[in-house]
Amino acid sequence: MRLKRNRLKQYHLRPAEAKKDNEGNFYIEYGEAKPVTAEIWPAGGKLQAEMYGQKLSYIRNCRLDGAYKVETDEKGRVSYLLGSQSFREGDGFCVYVPGGSDPDYKIIAIRPYRQLYMELEKL
Repeated sequence: MRLKRNRLKQYHLRPAEAKKDNEGNFYIEYGEAKPVTAEIWPAGGKLQAEMYGQKLSYIRNCRLDGAYKVETDEKGRVSYLLGSQSFREGDGFCVYVPGGSDPDYKIIAIRPYRQLYMELEKL
């Protein structure tokens, strides 16, 4: 099943990088923005309403078209490679803001169906 072209838009993905400050605390910093073509729509339905409850209005569904590959790094983190892009839970997604600013959504779940399907949560 292919995605309809009129539903696809260009967004920006910003990979999350865990950094440590001088006091030893960890924080998340987002890397360089990379363009991604995806279909994004608001979450809904009985299952997602049960999963997220009151947070449902802050959740968006995202679907990417293309063949992807699953990779695991030495720390056991799972990445999904779609072309030259790498997607991982926790990465930032610029949906309603330009790519140069901080992301307004983050990837909370990746579902590897026929197409790569993700759930995004508002930051």
